[in-house]
Amino acid sequence: MASLLACSPKPDEAMKRLTQSFNHIEAAGGVVCNTNNEILLIKRFGRWDLPKGKVEPKEPIPDAALREVTEETGVKNISLGEKITTTYHTYSMHGKQMLKSTHWFKMYTQANDALIPQTEEGIEQVKWVKQSDIYVYLTGSYSSLLSVLSELG
Repeated sequence: MASLLACSPKPDEAMKRLTQSFNHIEAAGGVVCNTNNEILLIKRFGRWDLPKGKVEPKEPIPDAALREVTEETGVKNISLGEKITTTYHTYSMHGKQMLKSTHWFKMYTQANDALIPQTEEGIEQVKWVKQSDIYVYLTGSYSSLLSVLSELG
């Protein structure tokens, strides 16, 4: 996993300067736990992931996180917990440099809804996974997910 550490007396200004050379996408999602102490995962493009998606214009970030988790997984009646962290990653799309910031929240549900993958978004499978098995599923996935889970404590 690559990390970036920047020391600045004005970190907000430094971040703004750094991000000006990218097209910025804001996303939000969650680490959803159920009453069996399992975590909700999605499989997209052959990799296990946590549910997340783009924030709509003028949409509050916590609302976007709940909406995206429900859309991608079919799980409703989710309670929003505290914010975990924000991750950043860059990629190239159609010749443009992109920066995605993803705001992660703890989420909880007692619902036993049918898991419905949002296939139009490339989601192949949705699954509840025991917390003790989570790293087996995320081995070979996105390194930023490991930093999100490490913040759970």
